[in-house]
Amino acid sequence: MSPSPTRAFAFFLSAMFTTSSTALLTPHPAAPLPAFALHLQTNNDEPSTAATAASTVAPIPERTPEEQEFFARTATLCQQRNLPLSHVKNARDLSSPLDSPIVPGRVYRIGRVSDASPDDLELLFGKLGIKTLVDLRSPTELKDDPTLEREEVFGNFTDMVFYEHNKMVKELGPEEKRMQRRRKRDKIRKAVEGVGKNTKDAVFSFVDNFFGPDEEVGENGEEEECIDCFEAEKLLQESARRRNRKERHFVSIMNELKYVRGTLSKLRKRDIAGAIIKSPTAIISKTAREKIKKPFLDEINGGGLPMLNELLLRFGAPGIKYVLDLVSDKNRHPVAFYCTAGKDRTGMIAAIILALLGTPDESIVEDYSLSANVYAEMNDHKAMVGALSQRSLDAKTFLGAPPHVMRDTLENIRRVYGSVEGYCDFIGFDEKSRERLKYVLTEP
Repeated sequence: MSPSPTRAFAFFLSAMFTTSSTALLTPHPAAPLPAFALHLQTNNDEPSTAATAASTVAPIPERTPEEQEFFARTATLCQQRNLPLSHVKNARDLSSPLDSPIVPGRVYRIGRVSDASPDDLELLFGKLGIKTLVDLRSPTELKDDPTLEREEVFGNFTDMVFYEHNKMVKELGPEEKRMQRRRKRDKIRKAVEGVGKNTKDAVFSFVDNFFGPDEEVGENGEEEECIDCFEAEKLLQESARRRNRKERHFVSIMNELKYVRGTLSKLRKRDIAGAIIKSPTAIISKTAREKIKKPFLDEINGGGLPMLNELLLRFGAPGIKYVLDLVSDKNRHPVAFYCTAGKDRTGMIAAIILALLGTPDESIVEDYSLSANVYAEMNDHKAMVGALSQRSLDAKTFLGAPPHVMRDTLENIRRVYGSVEGYCDFIGFDEKSRERLKYVLTEP
């Protein structure tokens, strides 16, 4: 007897990243983007060959002659443009791209800053005087960062948390921590909006399986009342009284739930249930389960980084607008924004800022492409390849920063929104705000 459509759909979703006999690799805290995708977990309790899986690493994809030439060129540019930091990767002044009109020392794009060495800290906070940090990572990434509260890095920073669902900001007190424990099931409701009523329970079951136990560390208060918060719009109005202090802003512009929801929104265009019903042996057959997984994985691998950027623009809109507001506030300069390796989310923010200021597309593309070398330089590159491969994700796709990705992203912005300015109108960063951004970044 064939499974019902709802039961089949539930099994399809819960099987996405579950293996029957091999445990998935646990990603390193510095795992690559989609880092939030790598943190998607399973509840696989079966006896497994976990030790074998952990020690079996997929081979690093070989580079073509063209790719070798590309990496050699980007390596040379990185030596010229990257800040001389030993433990913070992919760090550059946004004045460094060719024909960028930005005044040096105003805004920086960097990788995760919490690993900074003493010499790195002296350069970043001493010589450069960075006053505002913007952390773009997801709550799961923050949870897995053992250096999130490192005193010598963040001890004199005031933490600010942006809540996108009501566009509020909370200033954390000296004893408050960014991550607090709360029930995860409460925070997934937005992920199932728009899903048919007959499959909503199936999606909840899927997320329970996909993200692990019912209790997890999540975004602080995403579905709760925001105590002692104020409207994000007041940040600019009150910036003068904050000019003499350092702030770290947590702005999660992309997370696991957004990635799942975005991918599901694409898969709903297909008759997934019909495909599953044609595989009545899925409950007991590993081969059938792999066939069921295939549409979801094909969507992710086929979409690659351009699809990730598309979802960033769509689901990260409130956070992107918040970051642009911070960068357009001269009282907060110098500003540095970062994610895990400073590639995709950081690259998107950098591209929008550069484009708004009239930087040529090819200069934006070139700056993005410099991130291609960051993973090759990391000690755990092989582990990253293995972690992606264990999830049937294409390592060559998600570890790279090929020029065509940013070209496609800029073209997609213009196709969907008319222009980068049109996208900014869409997210609420209006013409007046854009003029303020241009002024504070380009005027001596």
